[in-house]
Amino acid sequence: MDEHRRDRLSIESARRLQRQLPTEITPGLTDSEFDTIESCYNFRFADDHRAFLAAGLPVDEPESGWRGWPDWRRDDTEVLRAWLAQPAEGVLFDVEHNGFWHPAWGDQPADPIRCLGIARRGLEAAPRLVPVFGHRFLPGIAGQ
Repeated sequence: MDEHRRDRLSIESARRLQRQLPTEITPGLTDSEFDTIESCYNFRFADDHRAFLAAGLPVDEPESGWRGWPDWRRDDTEVLRAWLAQPAEGVLFDVEHNGFWHPAWGDQPADPIRCLGIARRGLEAAPRLVPVFGHRFLPGIAGQ
C-alpha cells in the first residue's frame, strides 16, 4: 500500500469519528449521489471528505434552527450554492471594504471595480472550498 493511500480516512475510521458527534447520522452518500452533487456544483470532494460523507451524512435537527451541517441530500440547490459561495464572498468583501489584496493577483489597481474583477478571477482559479460544518471548509478538487 502506498503512503498516500494509507493516510486517507477509511470508512471505518469515519464511522468511529461520527459516533462521537452530537448529531443524527443518516446513511452515507452513494456513488450516484456523489456524482450528482459533484456534477451540479462543479467540484469533487477531497478523498477524506468523501470517505466521511460515504460513512454517514450528519444532519441537523430541523427544530433547532441551527445550520451546521450541509445536507447534500435534501438541501435546496440555491442553499448549497450560497454556502459554497461564502468563502469567496468573504474575500471579495474584504477586498472591497478592508483593502485586502493577495500578492498572487499582481499590483493592486487604484480602481476598486478593477480590484474586485481581478480578485474574482483569482478566486475562480483557486480550489473551491466545500462546506464541512458551519464556517469550516475543505478544499475540493477542480470539477471534471
